[in-house]
Amino acid sequence: MTTHRAFCGILLLLAALIGMRPTPALAQALALAQAGPIEVEHERGTLRLDAPAKRVATINWSFTESVIALGLDPVAIADPEDYAKWVAKPELPADFLNLGQRSSPNLEVLRKAKPDLIITIPDIGLAYEKLAEIAPVLELSLFDENRPAFETARDVFGKIAKAIGREDAAQTYLAEVDRKLIDYGTRIKNALGTGQKINVVYFFDESNIGIFGDTSLPGSVLGAMGLPVAYKGDVNKWGFARGGLELLAPYARESVVYTNPVPKVVLDKLWHSPIWNVMDFVRNKRVYELPVVWAYGGVPSGLRFAQLLAESIENGPVK
Repeated sequence: MTTHRAFCGILLLLAALIGMRPTPALAQALALAQAGPIEVEHERGTLRLDAPAKRVATINWSFTESVIALGLDPVAIADPEDYAKWVAKPELPADFLNLGQRSSPNLEVLRKAKPDLIITIPDIGLAYEKLAEIAPVLELSLFDENRPAFETARDVFGKIAKAIGREDAAQTYLAEVDRKLIDYGTRIKNALGTGQKINVVYFFDESNIGIFGDTSLPGSVLGAMGLPVAYKGDVNKWGFARGGLELLAPYARESVVYTNPVPKVVLDKLWHSPIWNVMDFVRNKRVYELPVVWAYGGVPSGLRFAQLLAESIENGPVK
């Protein structure tokens, strides 16, 4: 690193002596060389990198979408097939190595990818030390039951940006997120009218649901848009409660938005459920459907949720 920095310094001096303006490639190389080591706080203390990571392996969809949103294609990705089903956007790059399951990534494939950074969560069951033998590991927590998930997602996004040398891109992206959330919030208020709160749910089957509270990613994004969350009961560490359709009964006068994917057979049974059909939001046509969006993701998923919510409510109820 020291030799590279000295070499770049010589190039800069020569360019100045002959009056030549450095090319963009040389300017970027000089910036990286002069930046010095990077330090990022994470679950294991402080990760120190000699230079911004360029070959990143991601073992969680939230990290995958964040790295892509920051303009860098990961060289290795865990569980890419299900990413397409559950996360959808941003789309995965054309070329990367498939690490297999998120809970047990293939270490042999990970070595072949030759990453200079591995980004993972603390609780995947794989020993941190095993990953650290391959490359530096950035271990980041996505959920804290005492903190809104979208706030944590923003912090995580910033740490990833720092590790890959994209802090300026992160600031620009987050500023645009803030602007868009205000716009989407206004559109939703105009479409729903004043006084309506929103229940965001997922159907496990025709009689069991997950309902998201304030600290979940959907709930905290709603809060950032200035929209009230209907559900106020107890939630788990991911910010949702699981139970029967009766969970919705106290909030039946509010609107319901359900997330995909949901099997058609589940929806067909739900539409014929006596419990479901007696609910006020069904009888008064305040049920809305969202396309696929990852309710446990990072900043990109939070922004996608807000956009799809605004578009779905503007398009009108499904029932």
